[in-house]
Amino acid sequence: MHGSNLRSLAGRDDVLAAVLQSLRRPGGYGAVVAAETGLGKTAVGAAAARALNTETPVYWVYSSPALTAVPYGALAALLPDLAPEETGSPLAVMRALTARLDLHARPGRTPEKTVPVVIVDDAHDIDPPSLDLLAQLLDAGRIRLLILTRAFSDVSAVLPHMWDGQLSRHRLTALTEAETQQLCEEELQGQISATAAIELARLTGGNPMYLLALIEESVRSGVLLQRHGIWVLSDAGPPLGGRVGDLVKAQLRGLAAEDRATLESICLAEPLPLSVAFELKMHSSVDTLVELLLIQVVTEEDGRTALRPLHPLYGEVIRRMVPAARSSRLHKQLQEVLPGVCVGAEGLVRWVAWSLDLGAPVQADALLKAADAANNRSNPRLALRMADAAAGGPQQVQARIQKARALLQLGDADAAATAAAGTLEEAPDLESLKQAVMVEVRLSMGSAGGNGWAVGLAERWTRAVEHLPGVSAAEVVRKAHGGAQMLLLLGRVRDGDYAEAELEMAPALQQARESGAQERILFLEALTAEVLLATGRSRSALDHSRAAMAMLQMEAPGALLYRPFVLHRHLAALLWLGEWEEVRECVASADSPVQQTLLHLAGIADFALGLSRLRTNSLDAAIRHFTAAAEAAQDNDTEGLLRLSQALGSFAAGVLGQRELAGRLLRSAESTPPRGPLQYQLLAEGMIAGALAARDSDDASLQRLRDAADAAQERSCSAVEFTLRHLAFRIGDFSEAARLLKVSEGLEGPQAPVLNKVARAVVDQDVAALVELAAGPDSDPEMDLLLIRQCLYEALRLARKGNDRALLNRIQRLVGRQGSGRTPLPELTRRERDVAALVAAGHRNAEIARQLNLSVRTVEGHIYRTYEKLGISRREELRARFPSLEDAAADWKPLSQPE
Repeated sequence: MHGSNLRSLAGRDDVLAAVLQSLRRPGGYGAVVAAETGLGKTAVGAAAARALNTETPVYWVYSSPALTAVPYGALAALLPDLAPEETGSPLAVMRALTARLDLHARPGRTPEKTVPVVIVDDAHDIDPPSLDLLAQLLDAGRIRLLILTRAFSDVSAVLPHMWDGQLSRHRLTALTEAETQQLCEEELQGQISATAAIELARLTGGNPMYLLALIEESVRSGVLLQRHGIWVLSDAGPPLGGRVGDLVKAQLRGLAAEDRATLESICLAEPLPLSVAFELKMHSSVDTLVELLLIQVVTEEDGRTALRPLHPLYGEVIRRMVPAARSSRLHKQLQEVLPGVCVGAEGLVRWVAWSLDLGAPVQADALLKAADAANNRSNPRLALRMADAAAGGPQQVQARIQKARALLQLGDADAAATAAAGTLEEAPDLESLKQAVMVEVRLSMGSAGGNGWAVGLAERWTRAVEHLPGVSAAEVVRKAHGGAQMLLLLGRVRDGDYAEAELEMAPALQQARESGAQERILFLEALTAEVLLATGRSRSALDHSRAAMAMLQMEAPGALLYRPFVLHRHLAALLWLGEWEEVRECVASADSPVQQTLLHLAGIADFALGLSRLRTNSLDAAIRHFTAAAEAAQDNDTEGLLRLSQALGSFAAGVLGQRELAGRLLRSAESTPPRGPLQYQLLAEGMIAGALAARDSDDASLQRLRDAADAAQERSCSAVEFTLRHLAFRIGDFSEAARLLKVSEGLEGPQAPVLNKVARAVVDQDVAALVELAAGPDSDPEMDLLLIRQCLYEALRLARKGNDRALLNRIQRLVGRQGSGRTPLPELTRRERDVAALVAAGHRNAEIARQLNLSVRTVEGHIYRTYEKLGISRREELRARFPSLEDAAADWKPLSQPE
């Protein structure tokens, strides 16, 4: 199924074009393409051969390690008539080869077209005499040469031509994340979630060969599965057998025993400190493995130099390949030198996992530290395994806490609640207590029961601190107050009590900074960002969220526990301010420090990308991302993104006229219970109303949208109020223009100044200003296509009232251009069809309003929008040209507009 489709050269088009340009030069020229195994150099050569085959003879030379020591072995396929006794004669081989090349020269072609192209695959394995002979033919202008090799240095001694331009040089690099997603979707023939695509890119290092093999095995094993049309990754871990394992094993063939043992040690202990490798006398093997592109030397986040497999997939496969006896021997060898060496949190996790695989004893304290590190690095499967291993020991409460944390990441809230039951009261130390409280917070945030849990949880925290052993009375008071204060602040913010929360947060943050309380600083920086963003101060919010992210990256004490919390708020600030490149680096990069966290964050990556596409008028892409985000949030939604993703996806689909999809997403959104912070609940409610209004154009939906905006105004959610009133403008409701004018004044962010100008023009009934904003030469990029269209509709309505024919004609031309230019006009909504039917039947506006229970102004708005969509201007045209109203979009072509 997967792979039967013709694969494109994802990310290789530019290299192919440059190679063809070099090969189309006269004889004596060519190109060298260098890349590690699997990056597509052979595919580039094949594509070049297909492009040149009708122009000139093309010959392939295939090298292999088995023929490296055989003189002229690589050329054997081109020398079928060479006598056995002549195979050792350079002159005889030269004559036979030139005769073969001349034999296939095509008559009737220009001299440069008859010069054959010779493609040498895997030239790093070619025998020296063959390469030397090809170099001589190249110098004589008898051939054009395409060399495909692992590294330029493999052939540079015989082919110095690459340094003087005679052979152009091209290095293939790993696929980017976007190219990886493109290749995934071509292979799967369907949409894949952004998080899944990026994880596949991380595992394979963007190597197309490994990527395609991993996709094939992941689908076969059910690790990559399709839900509601979206390909997503399960939590089972990558499949390592089948073709994936075979490809990795092929890279290890021919390795000396010493080099293989070194590679296995590096993978089993990943990351292996370089100092340990040197102490074990692995110098020579490390050099060999680096040269073979099997490992890399890296600098870890804490500054240590370490060794890792080149791709994470190498490590995953090789760890499974090592026989138990050899693995045990390597484990003992490393155990002799590791004590006292800092291996970092990831090294600890790997060492404990390796020990458990071997059945080696691991102390309970090490198990719990490793489980904590695995949870902090979003590796819940390993954390669960280590917590279970520690469950029978003396630290059962801590083991249950780590188990609950892992289960929460895996989306199993019920099992997490069972594991965590009683741990808050039983926690034996302050660190365990903090983690138990965080589990309770996440469980409460993920429920649909509102945000009233904070008060009760703060009381439980205070009682638990008072009963901790070995804590002084003064410290009890300080810890109890600080923790309870943070919980109560979180509750107030989620309930939308921003003013009260901000008054308390500012001095609390200052006090935390003065005392150096890193966890409190981190938490309060992120929470302050949330409050500032909700109240319209997005630039200030971004300063705070960036400070929190910086603390995460420095891995401040206790910081990793808050990573999901901080990431949500940082992305919200970036999205509001339109910092699209930083959004992409954060959620759509395999190198992102939070990539593993994103795998268990309810579709936040696709949600963020969907919002960025929606804001930049890429509605098709927005729908794809919102649909993927909604699918990912089904089982793990602490922030209320499920309902919001469904509503946003429905709105975007409705705008594009995808009524079936819009309706399905809308029904799902309305049946999903509200959860998350108040601002997200209000935003989701408003977006649902907006999607209904965009679909039906009825007064009830518009009023529901206004009510949601009014609720946001009442709770001082300025950003949400602004967004919903902006949405009303985008679907043609200008009734609250005066309020939008007011709320947009002083609001930070790129959208507010633009909407302020639009609202001012509507309030002042300034036709010229509306036209200039919508279609002027300096039109702001924040003027999205829907808003542009509605501004022109409003300008048209006002111009008709003023009876200025010249202005009216100009606006009509702009509307026609807008409708047929950057985006197609959507089909008529259901309400527009109802109104059009009554207009065609001869009813007056007031009669239509009474019959449909609408206001006269709403009816007028529907009629004007219908006229512009259909390219007409009078009721008579509607009756004459649109007799059948069963399908308002059927075969309609706008009238031509006078120039």
